[in-house]
Parts: sequence; C-alpha cells; structure tokens
Amino acid sequence: MQDDNNHERQSPPRHFLLMHNPSKTTHLGTLLRCAAAFRAHQVLIVGHDKFNAQGSFGSHLYLDIVAFPSWECVVDYLKRGANDDGAHHDIITDAASAAHQTSTIDSSEDNRIPIVGISGAYGGDECIFSSDGVAVYEDADTGYATLSPRDAISSKEKKQKELPHKSYPIHTRPFSSDVCFLLSKDKRGLPVSHARICDSYVHVPQICFDADDSDTDAQLNTQEKIPRIIQSTLLETATIYSIVLHHFSAWANYNERNFAENQKFIKDTKSNMRRRLCRRYGENITTKAKDANNDLQTEGELIFEQSEGVFASDY
Repeated sequence: MQDDNNHERQSPPRHFLLMHNPSKTTHLGTLLRCAAAFRAHQVLIVGHDKFNAQGSFGSHLYLDIVAFPSWECVVDYLKRGANDDGAHHDIITDAASAAHQTSTIDSSEDNRIPIVGISGAYGGDECIFSSDGVAVYEDADTGYATLSPRDAISSKEKKQKELPHKSYPIHTRPFSSDVCFLLSKDKRGLPVSHARICDSYVHVPQICFDADDSDTDAQLNTQEKIPRIIQSTLLETATIYSIVLHHFSAWANYNERNFAENQKFIKDTKSNMRRRLCRRYGENITTKAKDANNDLQTEGELIFEQSEGVFASDY
C-alpha cells in the first residue's frame, strides 16, 4: 500500500540494493553507478567481499557496500532494520544457527525492512499493468521465478507452482517504508531460492504485440483463459533497476540533484573507507575508517586497489 503521508516523515524512506556476488570478478560497476545516482543507503552483497568495479567510474566510492557471508545473515540484518550496532560477532553460517539467533533478537516489526524482488521487464495484456498485481510462479525447468504462466508449466508435471506474493507494476509504486530491492544480474530473473525470501515483487510492464499463446490452454488442460505474459529482452538489468529507482525516489520525495559550476551533478560525501571496495558485515566501522584514513596520508599519491586485474582509482 502506498503511504500518502510520506511527506510528513522527517527524512525520506531509504532504499537498499541486495545482490548475489558469487565471484571476485563479478561485474557490478554499472549497477553501483545507478545505485549511487539515486542515493542508495547501502548496497548489500552476499558472497565475496571483492568484485569487478569497472564501469562504476568511481561512483562505488560514494556507496556504503557491505558484504555478507550468507543469505540468512543478510535477512536477519534487514529484520533488525539494517542496524549495524546490533551486528553479531559470530557470523551466521547456516539456516539452523540463523533460526536460533533470530529467535533471541528482540526486533520490532516497525524496523523491519521488506525485501522487494525486481522480477524484470514483462510484456503482455492489461493484466501486466493492473494495480491488482500478477502471480509469480516457479519455473521448475530453469529454477527461476517468472510471471509467465506458460514458462511456469513444468515439462514433467504439467502444472504450475505459485509463490505466495504477487508482482506489481512499478508505476503503481507499492511502497510504504524503507525498501531493500533484490536484483539478479541474470537475464532470466530471480532464482527461486532468492525469490522465496521476498515480501513482494515489482516489474516493469511493457506492451506486447507479437505474443502467441494459442497452445497455452491446451498445455494446462483447462478451459480457463491464461493471461498473455512474456518476459521482455529489450531492457538490460541496469535500465530496469534505474526505472524502479526513478519511481521509488519520486514516491519518496527525494530532492533532485543540483549542478555544480562545471555543469556536473553535485555528488555526495565520499566514504572514509576508500581503500577498500566494501566492508564485511560485523566489522568495527570506526576502527576500519580510522585505519583507512591513516593509509591516505601520503601527499600527492594516487592510491589504487587491484582486484583480479581491475583497478579502482581513489582520488
């Protein structure tokens, strides 16, 4: 539900970006540039604490990027309102310990940050634009979540498996508070294992003219008409993410950035932890920032960080 009293908040709602980082060479630069442009509060990555920053053009230096060792750990972090003060010293490593530690945390539902999965761009009939939302299914053959009933038909069982939450077109702006957007770099969308941790989903709707669903009813062996929904390949992941952030920042009443004298946008303050691409969850922030500042005292020297052949210049 959209919050009509959003203007009464002392500060605008925050938005987070959550992504999987399975490799030290995962290319996140373009997405980080989008997150910085729209003032993301934090970027949360699950997996490695190093990544390929090429394409960010230094914008990653303006972001607070936090690396988590597991999905259970980042879900717990968001349940507590993304509060670093309550970070566990013993990092959660499996689902069993996550359930045990979560039960001992006195977390309020008011502070909980919902996870909204970005389903991708889809074309279709009027249903894809409806504020009532569309069902999200598990594609048993690929292991990814989909909005297309045709793709959700299992080649073995010939039936669909629906996830508990719907996906809403982004122009309806179904927000009410802080939001953590879960984004997949894979063009097929969110893996089912990741989609299951989401509280809701959003998608970018498009008009579809060339869909052929003549055999959909036959495949489902039912007389019920199946909505025509097809995943679009016209938009890349960074473009879809930017469209989502445009609607969120407009809903949240973010101030538009101003131009400096050199006709470039005025940027935010750089993070003190500039020598590292990100920090690990549970680290002492003050200590690490102090150590980073001490390392930057060399006058006239450009500091570079090399990560698997990719340089992130710090200047």
